[in-house]
Order: sequence, then structure tokens, then C-alpha cells
Amino acid sequence: MTRLLIVDDDQYIREGLKRLINWEELNVTHLSEAEGAYEALELMEANRSHIVLTDIRMPKGDGLHLIEQIRLRNWKTSIVVLSGYNEYAYVRQAMKYQVEDYLLKPIDASELTQIIASCTERFQGQYIAEQMQRESFLLLKNNILLRWAQNRIQYDQLREKLKFLQLPLLMNERYQICIIDWHDRQEGELKQSEEQYRSFAILNSVDEALQESGRGIAFLNEHRQIVVLFTDESQQDAECFSAGNVSWMADLSMRYGAILKTPWSNYFGKVTCLPHQLHESYSEALAQCGSKPSEETQGEISLISHNPITRQVERYVQENYSEELSLQLLSIQFNVNNVYLGRLFKKETGEFFNDYLNRVRLNHAKKMLAVTPLKASEIATTVGFLDPNYFFRKFKQVHGISPSDYRLSVNNIIEQ
Repeated sequence: MTRLLIVDDDQYIREGLKRLINWEELNVTHLSEAEGAYEALELMEANRSHIVLTDIRMPKGDGLHLIEQIRLRNWKTSIVVLSGYNEYAYVRQAMKYQVEDYLLKPIDASELTQIIASCTERFQGQYIAEQMQRESFLLLKNNILLRWAQNRIQYDQLREKLKFLQLPLLMNERYQICIIDWHDRQEGELKQSEEQYRSFAILNSVDEALQESGRGIAFLNEHRQIVVLFTDESQQDAECFSAGNVSWMADLSMRYGAILKTPWSNYFGKVTCLPHQLHESYSEALAQCGSKPSEETQGEISLISHNPITRQVERYVQENYSEELSLQLLSIQFNVNNVYLGRLFKKETGEFFNDYLNRVRLNHAKKMLAVTPLKASEIATTVGFLDPNYFFRKFKQVHGISPSDYRLSVNNIIEQ
């Protein structure tokens, strides 16, 4: 999912570069073009390119100006310079701005392919590292806030964790919990994967609104309800603080409920004055909406200790195992990089995605072999295996016997 910008004042060169190599094979999914530095900078302000392939001498803003502006703005962009035989002085200047490489015209396809492949590999590595760091931060934040609300963390430890997360939440005069429970979730009308999408859409919208207003912070609990923690630094009394929170949430649920097409209800706990009393507000809000704190809290908390995307992928596979599935298709479905998704899935589950997919399909095949008269080859296609021979090999590899022998063994047990 790499974006690349071609900058050259010659339209024929721009068109030729677009046709010169297979960009999709290099994971370049968005190709754009500009005829000079000024147009290129406008395009990059609107939609940042990961790689810029630029000529040096152009009448509408030269390449050196473009490179200089990209570096001055601290954009993490890889730059490859296109130059003629008489432009070495300009190339030497460009090298001062840490360009990736330069190519002499006419451009050699294999050389261009190698350079772009190197750039995309470097970009993907940076992307994966940043995503993992961000996801780890969000998971840590969510779990610390939930443990605070459930009174499962010592005050000294809470203070240190919040300091690390740069969340100055312990210096406030008032605290109040509000739990958001949305109606489709309550009625159980949605698939688990759709329920996940809705939960995170509401969470992101509410948390963004809270940060903009300075009212507090939002996180998820083990029931996939959104928990809003309101904080107040002022000296207003508890009644005014609570009334303001109720009014603000009513307005928010009306606006965002319509936008997200998900009506929800707000359940408030009491106002507390001390951080260690927060669990009282949380418990009261839970009671208001009919949820109960789990007796096996630790087991349920582990549900949110994994990356949300990983859980969504697992549930999507469980619900759609019979369809054509791959990391590439799921990366589009969940709007993430396919390399990142594969590494994250392995890190979180200890299992490669294809192994997990095969395991789910084989488990369903076992059930069908036991209870249906369908041929093994028909069962293979029903559970998502396009090649019956591959199904037979995987089944025997995993279960130690062939599908037909497995069916016979099940029938013998039933007859006995």
C-alpha cells in the first residue's frame, strides 16, 4: 500500500515511467504525477507520498527545491532523483538532502525496480514497527484504565503507569463513569465481527470528542461496552459536574448515533472525589445498564489483551471460512498492510494465518464427515478448499488418517 509520486515536466517521460515496470508487484498501489515542484508539494500536502521519483531541472519548480521542502517539513519520504548526463552538479547537491539514489536517463527498468523495491521494503519495515508500537500503547492504555475502574491496581502502580502513558488523570477534583451500551449489541442482532466494528467506531468517535473538549477519556470493558471517564479540574460542585456530563453525552449520542447509524444509551455512575473511589462509580454504572462485573475478571480481560484487529480476523474467518480468504483480501477488508497483518497475527496467536485458516476449515470438515453423507471432495469445497487433493493431504497431516478412514472410525463408534 505504497504511494509514489512521479515529478517530471515531460509528460511522455511520466507516462513512460508508469508503464516501464509492474508497480503492483512492488506493492505500489497509488501512482500520481506532477510536472514540477510546486504542483508536487500541493499534492503531497493533500495526500503524502511515501516515495518521490523526481527530475532535477523543471521550469515549474525544480527538483532541488522540492527535495529541500520535503526535508524541511520532516516528511518521511524516500526520494529518488532522475538526472541527465550533464547534471552531476545538481545530483551532488541533491545528495546533501539524503536522497535514496539517483537514476540516469534513459531509465533502466531493472535498476528502477531494484531501487523502488528497496524503498518499499524500508517503508514497510518502518510502518510495521510504528503500527506495533501504536497498538501496544493503545492496549496498555485500555487495560490500565480498566484495571483502575475495577479497583484491580495499586495506587502507586497506577500513578507510574499513567505517568508513562502521559495521562495526567490523578490531579482532578471530580470523577464520573458513564457506560455506553448500544441497542443492536444489547439485542444480539449482529455478527461478532460487525459488533467489533461498531464498538471501535463508537469508541474512536467518543474518545476524539472527549479529547477535543478536554472532558476525559474513553476505553473498552470486557463486555465490549464503551466506558467514558469524565474528569474535572475546576471547583464546581458534584451536581453541576454530573449535569454537564449528562447533557454533553445526550448531545453526543444524538449526533454520533445518527452518523454511525447506531443508537445507544448512556448509564452514569455517581460522582467521586478521589481516584481510589472510581470503582464505585464504575460499579454503579454497570448496575444501571444491567451488566455485572465478572467473577472471572482475569479470564475476560484477556479478551482485550490481544490486538482488536487480530480478534476481528479470527472471528471473520470463523464466520466466513467457506469463502475465498487470504491475508491480501483481509488486509483490504480491515484496511491494514498485509505484511503487518501477517506478522501481527503470528505474534498474537503464535500461529501463521494460513495454518489457522486450514485448522478452522478442517475442524468443520470433521463435523461434516461425521454427520453428512457428502463425499470428502464435496466437503472439501464446501469448507473452502479449492483443491480436494490439498484437502486430503492437510487432513491426513493434521489428524493422522485420511478423511474416509476418519468417517469409518466415527461410524464404527456410533454403531457400537
